[in-house]
Amino acid sequence: MKTIKVPSRLWYDNQEKELSFPDRWQVDNLTSPGLEKPVLSPQQIEERVNNPIDGPKLAELARGKKEAVIVFDDMTRPTPVKTVAPYVLDALHQAGLKKEQIRFIWALGSHGTYDMLAARKKLGDKIVENYPVYNHDAFQNTLHAGKTPGGIEVWFNREFMTCDLKIGIGCVTAHVHVGFGGGAKIIFPGVAGIESIKQFHEHFNIDPSRHGLGNFDNNIMRTECDAAGDIAGLNFKVDCLINRRGEIASLYAGSFRATHKQGAEEAKDAYEIFSDGNYDIVVANTYAKANESGIALLLARRLLKPKAAGTAVIICDAPEGQVPHYVFGSWGTDYGGKHLRLRPRGYIKSLMKNLIVLNPHPAPTDLAWLGHPDDVIVVRTWPEVLAVLEAQYPAQASVGVIQDGTMQYIKKPAQ
Repeated sequence: MKTIKVPSRLWYDNQEKELSFPDRWQVDNLTSPGLEKPVLSPQQIEERVNNPIDGPKLAELARGKKEAVIVFDDMTRPTPVKTVAPYVLDALHQAGLKKEQIRFIWALGSHGTYDMLAARKKLGDKIVENYPVYNHDAFQNTLHAGKTPGGIEVWFNREFMTCDLKIGIGCVTAHVHVGFGGGAKIIFPGVAGIESIKQFHEHFNIDPSRHGLGNFDNNIMRTECDAAGDIAGLNFKVDCLINRRGEIASLYAGSFRATHKQGAEEAKDAYEIFSDGNYDIVVANTYAKANESGIALLLARRLLKPKAAGTAVIICDAPEGQVPHYVFGSWGTDYGGKHLRLRPRGYIKSLMKNLIVLNPHPAPTDLAWLGHPDDVIVVRTWPEVLAVLEAQYPAQASVGVIQDGTMQYIKKPAQ
């Protein structure tokens, strides 16, 4: 048997999962250069936080400020904030700010809230026990801040807006809307009001050529994020690139436009998948954003044989389930957020031969992100997946294994 290892369970035991395939099948490991990069040392992280690529050092920005807020990405993102935040805090304290002048806010956007168990995983015990950590509430306690050039009325978290020093910590990965996450997206939609978030996602329908996975340059939705960052006065950003073990492999600090631009330029090569596709079987693992597994399905579809001839396998090992989403999620049998798109029975069958979901902790409501329950084969273990696949492909088969379908993308050929 041939074997390929994929990363698994980032916020739990964070181990490798071994996948086996028959020797008669051609199996390609679809990794990316950035996934294999080594982790930065604590000294390297500290040096990069303290030496921004653009703009003043954080300690200089903080001098004379009265209240500081650190906005950080949520559990749907892989950033190990606890390895970065201590150096941010050191700079703030160096500038004279005391603990009671600093707070942390989850950049939830329209995602559900988190408890302190999750906060300890993300921030570490020391921060949780010494600084206030608040969930963002998109439905109340927001303040009107202005209007973007694209016409979006921007409302932001009240606690965030009342601080005179605004800092963000997040990561740069391929993103279905803004091309690559990072930059001012940490606050818009991260700490925006629900109506602003709805308006932001409506821009997805304006010009399809100006958004999408890896489509960063001239991206219409990124432009709105940048405008909102200016309106809010986001002072300092830390943007990280993550490897296959959920570790920081690269880091940029400074003004949000500069960190996002340089982070995205590196990410274009770091997370690219080198493949022309046309596989019988595509196995799309989810790791960095395991509770947003619908992203992996997008990649799998693009690499499968056309005319519904291929089979996709989505590995979704997230015990907490898929993220509760107030804009795209389902909140009842046949209704949900404003931009929910329920897949009718037969939709998946029109795209591919079969969709198999490997989920050791299956839940019917999670399937809404992927397709109609009647169109999905749900199993708990890899041997069960292999049994289904071998029955479908008893002879030869071409297989592509995507190491992390929530962080990689297929780079468009140069025009």
